[in-house]
Amino acid sequence: MAVREIDLKIQEQGSALFIVTSEMSGQVYNLRLEWNYRTQSWYLKINETVSGPKLVNGIDIIGPYHYIDSLPPGKLGVHRNSGTDSKPGFFNFGIGKEMTLVYEEP
Repeated sequence: MAVREIDLKIQEQGSALFIVTSEMSGQVYNLRLEWNYRTQSWYLKINETVSGPKLVNGIDIIGPYHYIDSLPPGKLGVHRNSGTDSKPGFFNFGIGKEMTLVYEEP
């Protein structure tokens, strides 16, 4: 069972709305991330299928949607590498940051 970080390139994007592609379990998926200024949170859309889960630490984001065949079969979630935040912020999220998005193969 392999776990890997997904490179979001948030600082390179410099935007509150962007799409990255990532290979998960042998397939490529489009991850659309949108920063909500009101809630100070990131929201995720995968392949235009699952829309709107707020990204918080310690929850399998796609777990409730495993019946949808167009989603990856593993677990996708936020992992806290350091600090005490429970959700990723605009500047502490990504590879090498306090919070990262990780995919765990089934």
